[in-house]
Amino acid sequence: MTLKIPVNFNVLSQELDRNETFIRDELKLQIENWARFRYTIHIGNNADNLYSSNPIPEEVKAAYIELAKSHYEVVTSLGSARLALIDASLSQYENLLRFRKSLKDFYFHIGCLLDNLARLIYIINDSKSATEKTRRGFLKRHRIDWGSLRDYPGYTRLKHSKRLKEIRKIRNNITHSWSCPIEINNNVFRWPLAARTKHDYLWKYDERLVMHRKYRRWLPLLPMMRDDFKFIEDFQDTIFGKLVRDVRKFEKNYGVEIQ
Repeated sequence: MTLKIPVNFNVLSQELDRNETFIRDELKLQIENWARFRYTIHIGNNADNLYSSNPIPEEVKAAYIELAKSHYEVVTSLGSARLALIDASLSQYENLLRFRKSLKDFYFHIGCLLDNLARLIYIINDSKSATEKTRRGFLKRHRIDWGSLRDYPGYTRLKHSKRLKEIRKIRNNITHSWSCPIEINNNVFRWPLAARTKHDYLWKYDERLVMHRKYRRWLPLLPMMRDDFKFIEDFQDTIFGKLVRDVRKFEKNYGVEIQ
């Protein structure tokens, strides 16, 4: 059975590494359910913590260890997104290029967080996660991202969240497209609401005259980022709460116990 979480479990008493400790103690982020997941899988770094009366396939051991890699990536990405938000706050009113860098960093790290959450959901819930391959022969769990994640019971509503789609839209656009126009209004950096829903943007240097006719609603960027961070912080906490419950599925799927 998975390691039973003590009734008096407290994330503040857990022995964490320097990055995790900084995220918990300095940034003071909501990582209670992350820590509970980490505890119930015995951190996940050592496949010797898996027990079975039968030989355990190496693929299952590898999948188990990747739980550790991805839950670490989620929490450090959350911390990195918070640092990017702090940097954005410091560059607001001062330097647009620095702000743009912080904006991109912020959504890049959120994208990393979501893709690693997808990997955790897949490994825990899918009975083929240890061995399933893509058409090109790569392990599915090494290629999975949030967009390719199947619907699993308990996660469907969260997976299709409208707010999450908007955040992912921003992340994908700033990665693959040209920049969304940012304007300064009363010393506040802002961009059009369309940045959350549209694929390509008007280009400020040759479409300036139609900009405000086509983009009627503009959002102050810093408050938007703060709201998105709060959403993602709560979102990952909810997902980890579900993963704690579902770890037993991994054990059942592969006939192992985490000890």
